Amino acid sequence: MKVTLLQKPGPLTAPYFASNLEKAFSELKSDLSASAKLVGTSRKGWARVDVSGDDEEVLGELVIRKFGLARTDMNEVDGQGVYDGIVVTSTSENLQLDLGIETPRPLNVTIPLSVLRAQLTDGRQVAYRSITESYCLSAGVKVSTRITGKKPEEIEAWLSDEQISRFFGWFETGLDRIVVFDCFKQQLESAIAKSQLSRDIIYVESITLTTQVAVCKLGTDAIGMMPKLGSSLRQHELKPFIPRRIMQRCRQW
Repeated sequence: MKVTLLQKPGPLTAPYFASNLEKAFSELKSDLSASAKLVGTSRKGWARVDVSGDDEEVLGELVIRKFGLARTDMNEVDGQGVYDGIVVTSTSENLQLDLGIETPRPLNVTIPLSVLRAQLTDGRQVAYRSITESYCLSAGVKVSTRITGKKPEEIEAWLSDEQISRFFGWFETGLDRIVVFDCFKQQLESAIAKSQLSRDIIYVESITLTTQVAVCKLGTDAIGMMPKLGSSLRQHELKPFIPRRIMQRCRQW
């Protein structure tokens, strides 16, 4: 079976993307009688994968759950469906997400500013940039969406209940986080060790293969950690997720 994943390399991770992806496939495979291999990319650059073997359906499902499925054909997108998308750079005050749509033409999904305010600021007139900075909705982040309107020239969506729950979970812990872009998990873990921050950063979680989140210890300030971590990740973009700042700027969770 062939699947297109919602994963693509950035400028820094491109040379090692295939080997890191296939290493992740090997870890997922475990004792299954199947294998997954990167065989190319879609027109937009999403990873195309061939899963084969007696247990290919099981491994294929594990791969899709882990890495997300790119919806390359607009006909695969239901008018009320819930899908993952990747935030893309946007010049407008509407959040743009790429679900992978290439056919019949490339098309992004739009979450209007009014919706972001309704869901993330309790309707307060918070500026678009302030919302996206507070919630780390930057290019490369995977976001779960619920489609609310589908037309040939436009698809609109809200953040899904799952995504709101994810933000709530992040907020409820009270822990600061640092989102690191175009970076493999092992690179971030190595940088944490090199910067001697293992006591300040308690674990790393992956949003995509190339977008990671460093979770700070309770009471540790992400802003204070960023210069130290950034010294080992000079080419990478780092963004802070700070629950107390969200309370001040956006809403009480």
